[in-house]
Amino acid sequence: MGQKAEPCAADQVYVLGLDVDGCPRGARFNILKDSIVSAAMDMDCRILIRQPPEVSALARKLPLGYVLGTGKTVRLLIPRIESSLYRQILEAAQAARIYEKIRIAAAISMTPH
Repeated sequence: MGQKAEPCAADQVYVLGLDVDGCPRGARFNILKDSIVSAAMDMDCRILIRQPPEVSALARKLPLGYVLGTGKTVRLLIPRIESSLYRQILEAAQAARIYEKIRIAAAISMTPH
């Protein structure tokens, strides 16, 4: 059997956080599962899901993360990453959120009441 193709960016989950020493960590996961999101939240990580292309292009540079365990309770292995990549992804995600808010506000203002 052949290797599965890389899933589209909308299917990927990106996890970013700092370890106890303040070093940035980050990983991408190829499937959206509640257990992955829950474990990332327990680790006080930021979870990026269904990101715009600008954010996904940067976040795809993250290494693959590993899921330890099965079922509802899992642990995540999230490798260390360069602080510049960490910062770039967070800045791109913040810019995308601001752009989305402006776009929604503009659409609402153009809607007849």
